[in-house]
Amino acid sequence: MFRAALRRLLALDDPPERTALAFSIGVFIAFSPFLGLHTIMATLIAVIFRFNKVAIYTGTFVNNPFLTLVPITIVSYAVGALVLGRPMRIPPDGLELLKHPRLLDGAYWHDLFIRSWNDVLLPFAIGGLILSVVCAAISYPLTLCFLRARRAARENQT
Repeated sequence: MFRAALRRLLALDDPPERTALAFSIGVFIAFSPFLGLHTIMATLIAVIFRFNKVAIYTGTFVNNPFLTLVPITIVSYAVGALVLGRPMRIPPDGLELLKHPRLLDGAYWHDLFIRSWNDVLLPFAIGGLILSVVCAAISYPLTLCFLRARRAARENQT
């Protein structure tokens, strides 16, 4: 899926700067702590700023739920815990909540957002935002360089 999206990204006729910006915003969204809202956020930003949807979705799909969601979540938590000076281990109560989600139980959400906010969600949110900024800042120049080189190679072939 990512490979096909990357091929479509390379075929866009938008200026490389605009395509790289849309892709890096997608990467920012991919690493953001707003799990479950990534596609909605990407769509809204693409529509509001008239970015190419293929470019922004390709960046967003860096956080593929089947391959990269767990590692990104773990690194987000670890970065946040490091910044906050907390242990890298999730406390047992928070870990139990994450291992056994009861999505339709109000008590579960109360425990997660009220009791475990400081121990689980805050480090994850802070780490996710830090990773979002860093990864987006790295992805823009790399994508721009790659798109410019690709465009130059395509122009040399014609």
